[in-house]
Amino acid sequence: MDATPPTREELCPFPLRQSIGFLLVRTALRLRLLGNTILQEAGEDLTVDQWGILNLLWESDGQTPVELARRADKDKPNVTRLLQILEDKGYVARQPDPKDRRSHRILLTEAGRAIKDRLLELGSTCHERACAGLSAQEVATLKDLLNRVYRNVF
Repeated sequence: MDATPPTREELCPFPLRQSIGFLLVRTALRLRLLGNTILQEAGEDLTVDQWGILNLLWESDGQTPVELARRADKDKPNVTRLLQILEDKGYVARQPDPKDRRSHRILLTEAGRAIKDRLLELGSTCHERACAGLSAQEVATLKDLLNRVYRNVF
């Protein structure tokens, strides 16, 4: 595979609707809308962002808000707001960190653990709809390319 990036001349003129940034944002917004629609149609009182925090806790329960923010690529105030909503809904609880009294650990409640399989199934439905018409290899390539672009812009 040729790894030579396009030249400046090949990129000009720079049509906005063909730029990587525009295409990524447009796609991300549609994916968020699709995910929220699937959750709503399934009768779940959750958003994609709340689902994402739960997903990170299903992978590793007992993280701090700072750890969750880093892993979710979100700022701490946003994660704090999401955690408050999830706590109000009874899916998570805060527990003082025994190693650092200034911090808390976020733990799944029984309700937070009980919805895991159902929400993962809805996530799979969203993924299948978003990737309809793509082969498994194309999906793997797309993920690889997106991760490479992400690393390039750091």
